[in-house]
Parts: sequence; C-alpha cells; structure tokens
Amino acid sequence: MPDTSELFLKLMEQFKSGELQPDNLRLKVPVGPPQAGDILDPHSLSESQRHSYISLGEKALQNSQVGAIVLAGGMATRFAYELPKALFPVLAEKTFLELKILSLKALNIPLFLMTSFHTHALIENFLEAHDWFGYREQIKLFQQFHLPRIYRDGSVRYLHDQIECATSGHGDFVEAFKKSGLMDHFLKNGGRYLLFSNIDNLGATPDSLLLGLHIEKESEMTIEVAAKASGDKGGAPARVNHRLQLVEEFLFPKNFDQDQIQVFNTASYIFTAAVLTHHFHLPWYAVEKTVEGQHVVQFEHLAGDLSCELRPLCVLVERSERFLPVKRQEDVETVRPLLEAKFADFV
Repeated sequence: MPDTSELFLKLMEQFKSGELQPDNLRLKVPVGPPQAGDILDPHSLSESQRHSYISLGEKALQNSQVGAIVLAGGMATRFAYELPKALFPVLAEKTFLELKILSLKALNIPLFLMTSFHTHALIENFLEAHDWFGYREQIKLFQQFHLPRIYRDGSVRYLHDQIECATSGHGDFVEAFKKSGLMDHFLKNGGRYLLFSNIDNLGATPDSLLLGLHIEKESEMTIEVAAKASGDKGGAPARVNHRLQLVEEFLFPKNFDQDQIQVFNTASYIFTAAVLTHHFHLPWYAVEKTVEGQHVVQFEHLAGDLSCELRPLCVLVERSERFLPVKRQEDVETVRPLLEAKFADFV
C-alpha cells in the first residue's frame, strides 16, 4: 500500500472528478453468467474422488501447511453492540472469536487475526484475559490500514477536532499481512495455503475436501459460492471478457440481469500463499455509509477483486453448513440451531 497521505490525495482527486462514481465504475466489457463447468459442485464427485481430495487436504493439514486469516476489524455498527463483533457471546456464552479459535485449535491451524485501529486493543486485552484460550503461540494479530472519511462534497470529516478515519476494506489483508512480517514467517515455516473468512461467519470452518480440491485443481484462489436466497446482496462469479472472476453487485452493467446467476460469493476463500507475495492492483471504491445520521464516504478495496488477477476455482457449498453470517443481533436466533449442531463438540 502506498504512503497513506499520497494514496488519500490520489483517491480524493478521483472522487472529485467523478471517476469513482458508481456509474463510472460499472464494467464496460463483455459480461456473462458462468458457463457449464465453471462452478464445481462437490455432489457431482464420485466416492473415490471425494476420498482422494479429502486425503490430500488432510495431508496438508497434518504437514502444517495451512493457516487461517480471519477478519476482525469491524466495530459492529449495524450489529448494535458496544464492543467489536468478535467479542459478542453468540453461542452458550462463547464469542465469535472463541468459536473460531476452537475450530482452528482442533486441527492445530495457526490463526492470523486481522484487527483494526478500532478493535486491536480490545481484542488483544480480551485474549490476554482468557489466556489466549490456551493457543497463544498459534495466534498472531496484525492490523489493517485506514484512511480519512469524507463527506459527499469531498470535505474531510472531523471528530473532536481530529480527522476521523475508517478502515479501508478487507482488500488490505494482503499488504497488511506482508507488512506485518507474518507472510514471510508463514512461508518460511512451510506454510502453503491460507483459509480466509469473516469473524461473523462461523460456517466457514476448515474443510479437508475444499482444501484438497484447491490443491489438486492448482487453484490460486478457491471461492465458496452458495445458492442465492431472497435478499442476498454482494458479488457473484461471472465471465468478464470470457474469463471467470468475482464481480461486485454494483459493478455489473445496468442492463445485465443478475438473476441469471444463481449463486453468490460467500466471501470465504482459500489462497495459495506464495502467489500473495506478488503486487496486486486492486481497484478502489467510494463506499457510502451513514454515521450518526450523516452521509459519509470511505475508500475501500475488496479481497474478492483478487480473483481478477489470480487463477480462481468456484465451489458450490451448502449455505446451511458453510454460510451462517450474523449481521444483526436478530440473526443470532436464526442461525443458533445450525451453530449448535456445528459446534456441538465445543459447547
């Protein structure tokens, strides 16, 4: 990531010129739905194929080649909680963070937790208070970056006479992970694959079949997609200039019927770690938010856009098993029975 002051000035110029307006960001090249064979459905695998892929994934786990990056930089604004969402007791008094740790600890997978300037100290103090859940040597924290917030007219937003900042999107994770030194450490210690998920999606636990598919298919970025349901928002796999990649909802051409794509991106990925040492040119977006009743804009880039530069594999997963996001406190009751079944060994 460039010097943040230099980057911010560049983004401000683009914002004021209209370059970052939604209509100017929409794709202007041929876009089509995924083709037959673009989405791998594990149900189509034979029993011997499943066994082979699972064995391959288990071998990578046994050889300590797998790590997990979990995003925990959010302050739970929509969630209406006074602490970071990671620290919300979601199941039997266990927090999102504790359940993530337990699922990784069971397989001895190191956890790389991406925090933010909002959440870092609170999460670190929580871990200290709980003796890092007996997993101290395998948990490392690193912080994502941040940029000033602005108003729609391009003026900088201040809070208590200080420039107010916001995190700059989960696309930060590659550069932040490298800058922290954790990428080099992971690779030098034999790490090869990185699981990537949000703290509030407890469905995204380690899966030997998905890992084996990623390895066997020589994927650089394996993307979990699920069947769309009413109200789903977000990106989806599509053919852009005849190449498969993820496309954010707001980037599709206006006349493109998004209903012809029956799956969506769950934002859970597997990366081949070595390719993340490359330099990427992720696009920036001006994202509107409402803060204290005021419309503000913050600049973000997104991890899904790595699919534009990496070799992707899209795998269809069961949303009732792998996609259990909790965006509002009301969602907790909806997913609780599924979480109770998934985490029966830990609660």
